[in-house]
Amino acid sequence: MPCPCTKCLNHIEHKVEEVQFHLFKNGIDLSYTKWSKHGEKDEPSISAPKPVNATTEFVDDTDFASDIPTDGPTTVEMVNATKDNFDEDDLVKFQELLLDAEKPLYEGCPDFTKLSAIVKLLNLKGKYGCSDKFFTELLGLLKKMLPAGNEMVEKTYQAKKVMKLMGSGYKKIHVCINNCLLYWKDDKDLTACQTCGISRWKVDNKTHKVYENIPAKVMWYFLIIPRLQRLFKIQSISKDLRWHATQRITDGVLRHPADSQAWRTIDEKFPEIAEDLRNLRLGISADGVDVNRGNRHHSVWPVLTVIYNLPPWLCMKRKFIMLSVLISGYPRNDIDVFLEPLVDDLHTLFETGVDTYDASIKDDAYWKKFNIWYRKLSYWRHNSVPHCIDFMHVEKNVAESLVGTLLNVLGKTKDGVNA
Repeated sequence: MPCPCTKCLNHIEHKVEEVQFHLFKNGIDLSYTKWSKHGEKDEPSISAPKPVNATTEFVDDTDFASDIPTDGPTTVEMVNATKDNFDEDDLVKFQELLLDAEKPLYEGCPDFTKLSAIVKLLNLKGKYGCSDKFFTELLGLLKKMLPAGNEMVEKTYQAKKVMKLMGSGYKKIHVCINNCLLYWKDDKDLTACQTCGISRWKVDNKTHKVYENIPAKVMWYFLIIPRLQRLFKIQSISKDLRWHATQRITDGVLRHPADSQAWRTIDEKFPEIAEDLRNLRLGISADGVDVNRGNRHHSVWPVLTVIYNLPPWLCMKRKFIMLSVLISGYPRNDIDVFLEPLVDDLHTLFETGVDTYDASIKDDAYWKKFNIWYRKLSYWRHNSVPHCIDFMHVEKNVAESLVGTLLNVLGKTKDGVNA
């Protein structure tokens, strides 16, 4: 019989006993869901009802791809909405982007422009987690398949460069090797840390040679303001961002952060924020990820931003969780240093506000003020829940330490000189 293990993949036949051994050793091919090689017959498909949230009648039907324009005029409108991201010196780049939005993908193409095709393909890349290498090969293949003289890019780098022009870029900021400060704003021209005195540049530990223009440590900040603004320019998402006030069930049951006392306290203390339903409530989360490459271990700390305004079934979806900061290495207790660019933008949003167009109500009177939760802001002292800790890890660490100490386990006991 065909063996459905991860190595044979139904291409090789074995005896039943050997198939059982292969499945035990290699595991079954997870893509083999319809057992057509083992007697399962096709049955008429029955359309299952869409799953609904237990507390509402609404379902998660948001699809970014359906909101991405493919026709020329709409794509031009999308590009014009990003004009504020360009300085006067960069208007030439904006004109190039506008030209890509008007240029057909190939001569006579009725449905796609160069820009809309790139945006659509990058959306699919992110949706299904395709690697850059695969995407480059796909772009090269599409370039050959399309008619001669087409405008399709050939590499992932070129596609991402276009998106960066639209405000989807990041800032690469140099950091002191000891996490003392960021080399930005007033300190951007320093060559050594003002706190510890160590060079900004990479130094060879053996020869002590300083490699100028090669930073000893870096971080990446992904601009959050233009991304939040773009959410309101998509009509369906703009409606979802007001769900907490327009469609949430208010019967005293805690189903959403808007049902909490912390949310109500902010509304009471700052009525000017509560009166505009579009003001955003954000949460910030950070944790370390160990990137293994052979015997080398490297820690990376992503800082993620979550939008609490959204319905519960959208709030934790991957497409709405924004990577805001990426820290190379372990920040220790100095994570506040790395959060400075993010906090700076959040402070601007809360204290000053930014003009943002709401596509769901076609609001030409641009509105201001976002509500962001962070301790540097003036309302932080009124925030009832400033921090949330991971109880799973706390319980695990406490239990391990307790058992290790009671049983005097080597390497686990806390009963030492420092105790």
